[in-house]
Amino acid sequence: MLKLPSALDRTFTFHSDQVPGVSLSGFYPPEAGFVWSSRKWCEITFNIATEALAARDAGKVSVLDIALDMDVFKAQPDFEGQNALLYVNGLRLGSRFIKDRVIVMLHVPIHFVYSTGNVITIDTPDAAAPINHGIADSRSLGVQLFSVRTTVT
Repeated sequence: MLKLPSALDRTFTFHSDQVPGVSLSGFYPPEAGFVWSSRKWCEITFNIATEALAARDAGKVSVLDIALDMDVFKAQPDFEGQNALLYVNGLRLGSRFIKDRVIVMLHVPIHFVYSTGNVITIDTPDAAAPINHGIADSRSLGVQLFSVRTTVT
């Protein structure tokens, strides 16, 4: 398959002083380079470049790759990680037990992608409040998201 120019690659980061370029639901406000999910599931909504869809229609690309740079709340030794179930536009693409910061790759067949309103859903059924583990924070924390990168191939 033909690799499209890097101009179609998009990386979205999260900082308290800038708009991320994606819509977030189920997250607390951005902190120093990341966002925390605020409940047992969260969503990231994004659009895709029209050039990518034109390339799809011409048969030049077949996959949207999504790289999620993420971690989860954990409290050693009794809460060593969390399960994360991952969906794109309702299609379940995987699940992982996350114990450390990791880049999770999702490979979405391009025919499941829209020009606008694509939704990544991250379900963290084990989300917990740090205060229940002796840490002075009463928020419910699931996933800690540092960036999202989308690339078509």
